[in-house]
Amino acid sequence: MVDESYEIRETENEYEVIPVKPIRSLEKRISDLERATISAGIPQIQSLIGQIIELIKTNQRLIDEIVRADNELRNELSKIPSKIDDLIFNMKSLIEMIKAAGEVETTPGISQEAIKPLSDLMQKLVEQNQKLVDANQAVLESLDSINRKLKAGTPISTLMSQYPGLKIRREE
Repeated sequence: MVDESYEIRETENEYEVIPVKPIRSLEKRISDLERATISAGIPQIQSLIGQIIELIKTNQRLIDEIVRADNELRNELSKIPSKIDDLIFNMKSLIEMIKAAGEVETTPGISQEAIKPLSDLMQKLVEQNQKLVDANQAVLESLDSINRKLKAGTPISTLMSQYPGLKIRREE
């Protein structure tokens, strides 16, 4: 004998006999799935996945900013050789003026008024050279500081707030 119960349904004045056991087993499976979903913490897993995705996006933004900062650093470093060339040119001019001044002093009959314009030009060149040296030193110190901070893992947003003059360009 089979131990099955049956349900009788009325459909438009017709009657059907349907076994109840398959329906009950489906109901049980559905309730088991609902309990498993709640206990497995699907919302928690989705939240964790969302946090991981946000972390990945943040990481990508940081990488993009680092790449942009690196490109800016390369651009600034590429400007240094031309500034050094200018400095060398100014130094050569200064040396020529010093040589000329030495020759003028040995020449008899030249007064201080004739040497004054040359002395003024030499003083201007010395001041310009000092400004270039100071500017180059400041750029090197800033670049060294930025490099150390990047290697130490300092976030780009912190670096940007410490160096407001730093412009980051996106390389495409």
